[in-house]
Amino acid sequence: FKNKEEIVLSAIVSHADYFADLLQEVYEKRESIKENLFEELWKCYRAFYEKDPVTFSAWQYLHQREMVTNLSQGFRDILYEVGSRVVGLQHKIVGYGVTEQIFIQCDPRTLAEVIWSMFLGIVYTERSKHRLSHKNHMTVTMDTAGQVLSQGVLNPSRKKAGDGKTACRADHVMQNEVEPVKI
Repeated sequence: FKNKEEIVLSAIVSHADYFADLLQEVYEKRESIKENLFEELWKCYRAFYEKDPVTFSAWQYLHQREMVTNLSQGFRDILYEVGSRVVGLQHKIVGYGVTEQIFIQCDPRTLAEVIWSMFLGIVYTERSKHRLSHKNHMTVTMDTAGQVLSQGVLNPSRKKAGDGKTACRADHVMQNEVEPVKI
């Protein structure tokens, strides 16, 4: 390595490749895990984080707008390449879930971003709480979040057919023309 940037880049690329391999494995076995697709995707996220939390944080930190603009063009290009592979696989997995009606019917790219953002929010919130209070609730929070995302936040006894709540339809969302559909 010639400098610190190359050392960090090497670690991030290796870690992102690990994540992409996990996601590729889920995508390849999507038919056989269809009923547990969300759970398997969530396990990938957790494994990616738990393998090396420091590199995970560095990867996320370097993807922030303020940081990206201060990186060399070569570094940005490499981050874009490895990030694109990961995001593309997330979109393919969630797209399959939407197409197969495993997931709610909406733009799969948006849904993939929502799931990933929920995961990131939990990681950063729990890490901050741990630093401030020295309490660690990461595992229980991750477990609960996975359950909530897979089941929804409403108590099943509170859900009513045709109660006026709406969901988005993928064919309209793709064109930015959201037309509510009764569920």
